[in-house]
Amino acid sequence: MTENHAVQTVAAARIASELHQAQQIARQLAISSKNARAIVLRAGSKAAGLAVIANFYDELANKTIILAQSINHTAINISAHSVNEWRNSTTLDQLAKASKLAADAKFKGDIDENVKRIKIEKKNLDARFTRLMNELYAKLDEIQQHMRAIDVIAVTSKLEAVQTGEFRGHLVEMADGIQTMANRIKEHVTHSISLLDSAR
Repeated sequence: MTENHAVQTVAAARIASELHQAQQIARQLAISSKNARAIVLRAGSKAAGLAVIANFYDELANKTIILAQSINHTAINISAHSVNEWRNSTTLDQLAKASKLAADAKFKGDIDENVKRIKIEKKNLDARFTRLMNELYAKLDEIQQHMRAIDVIAVTSKLEAVQTGEFRGHLVEMADGIQTMANRIKEHVTHSISLLDSAR
């Protein structure tokens, strides 16, 4: 395993921790969106425009929870993959030493064949590691996009809340709370991306 891959594996483990915290916030976000939906139902026709927004909050919160779980799974795969790379590198080193010691031995061809095979495996492992790291980036980016969308929707819902009379205060307060949670998730994701960037 290359030193860089070891650093990236540690970063992936730290990202899993960051996203576990983001997942907990996303669960609160999902509860808040259900509460918002309940208020919207009570407000009736005055809050008709907010019904779609409340559903959208819920959908994005649930997608974020699923993505956070998926990121954890990817981080575990990266960790397991690094162990395989380490085994592969160790075996390759040992076979290279054996090949030097067996310079004139008649079984040297067998050692060399194994070295070739393991080098091919190493190349495949490196390619898979790169794919896993790219997958991690893509998932983090997707969560960030969800949070940006929630931010925009929170502003829209505050504008819509003006039409709801007595429910206005509750709905604006909920939109503020949802926006705050989305920003906290964004902080975890931004920190995760910076961890990944510094490990590259």
